[in-house]
Amino acid sequence: MISLLFVFVSAFTFSQTHRFIYELKYKTNPEETDPKKAFMVLDINPNDVKYYSYTFLEKDSINKATNSQNRSWNDELLPVTRKRNSTKNTNFVMVADNLYSYPTNDIIKWNLTNETKKYQGFNIQKATSEFGGRNWMAWFTKDIPFAEGPYKFQGLPGLVILLEDSEQHYVFDLVRSNNLKTTYDTSNILEFRYGDKPIPTTESKVVKKALEYFNDPLSDIREGLNDGKIKEFTYYGTSYKAEELGKLIKEEQNEILENYNPIELDKAFAYPKK
Repeated sequence: MISLLFVFVSAFTFSQTHRFIYELKYKTNPEETDPKKAFMVLDINPNDVKYYSYTFLEKDSINKATNSQNRSWNDELLPVTRKRNSTKNTNFVMVADNLYSYPTNDIIKWNLTNETKKYQGFNIQKATSEFGGRNWMAWFTKDIPFAEGPYKFQGLPGLVILLEDSEQHYVFDLVRSNNLKTTYDTSNILEFRYGDKPIPTTESKVVKKALEYFNDPLSDIREGLNDGKIKEFTYYGTSYKAEELGKLIKEEQNEILENYNPIELDKAFAYPKK
């Protein structure tokens, strides 16, 4: 467990990136007994905010140390960026082998309560909201004067320390913070993904691409077998007979359906039940 480091207000003006790391417990399937766990980064810079997986930092550090280009990308926990104190987010998502970016305007209406408590040395206050088809409870602190939080959750009069939805499918807990002397450069892990620039598009086109992939997830292999001359193919290092393609397609579709529980339920892709 990463221990929480206190951030002092006096340090805010001396740092270019204020980094907050959250432990996220989440369920990719609502029926899961034990949630998965990940660490997520919230970088608050002078002009913008960036939310992404901690694994990006690890990969970036290894790549710089070894002069390599690890291109793996976690598309399960979607990164977002935005201007400071803005509701307009840039979303990054992988569909098939393509990386896309698209804008959304995500207004969150908070209901502030009078409930307060102490947590990890902070004075925190409770707020609630309905966002993305889920009911959320947030605890924020005015001790850290940033109106920001993980993912798209911003607009409270202080930093979000704890956050969870009513079903506890997504639970955030601030576990560490530190101040960097310069603004951290994410261009090689977010804006360009190790040299590959995301394709700018719209949310509706991403939805269309996702549904197209679901309906025909192994289209490149299928097209290669269309003439009937190829009797075998290789998929993830394993050889298969041509007639096994249908089984693999079904398995891929089931894998998508069984591991799809997006944080914004009201924007879930309308995958057909197969």
